[in-house]
Amino acid sequence: MKAARKRAQAIAKGRGRDARVIVPLAFEVAARISARPLDAFRNDPTQLTNALTELHGAIRADGIVVALAAGMERAAGAGADAAAMAARGPVAASLEACRRLRQTLGDDAALVAGLTGPAALARELTVDAQAAGACFTALVKAFCDAGADVVLVIDDAGAGADAAWQATVKTADNIARFHQACLLGLDDGSLPTPVRQPLDAPAPDGLGFIMTNAPVPADADIETLRRWVARARGE
Repeated sequence: MKAARKRAQAIAKGRGRDARVIVPLAFEVAARISARPLDAFRNDPTQLTNALTELHGAIRADGIVVALAAGMERAAGAGADAAAMAARGPVAASLEACRRLRQTLGDDAALVAGLTGPAALARELTVDAQAAGACFTALVKAFCDAGADVVLVIDDAGAGADAAWQATVKTADNIARFHQACLLGLDDGSLPTPVRQPLDAPAPDGLGFIMTNAPVPADADIETLRRWVARARGE
């Protein structure tokens, strides 16, 4: 079987017809491993890297979620300035963790970055669609440059009906494809979506990216996550 990142790249290129990459949407649960408050954990690239590495080893998934929105763009306090976001706060920490994990794990893990989509970003940052779109596409490029294999667009259902949203997402998709990465949606039907499996009832079916049907809560049991991965894999 190909290494996880190679399978992710094959899927992104449309060549991985039988490929499966199993990644639970587990990010905040890693904070328990670091034994730090969630806010401190999200802003510390070393703690992020170490705890996500340990979580990956414990649950034996095919990939690691290095960022999962949850207001991280707004928390940087940089308005819609993506360059400033990339230099401080939780966005900067996740980008640095992504770079470090890419270097240490190589092709052994696919890296997933969940970003707030342009419609939700416009509301969160109180900016217009053009500014939000420019910020979003710049962040997609930053995470792809850092080594992300999948960018999840976390936005409102129905946002794809807007022409400006569609144009922004098309640009983001082109950026991802250039980096042999994949752009997926969680809440909007206009984007390809991963196969979603409940944390309490995974099934060994579906092809492509297999993820939990919701972000895994911070207090989730790690053994439950390990079992989810194993059952989704058919073990």
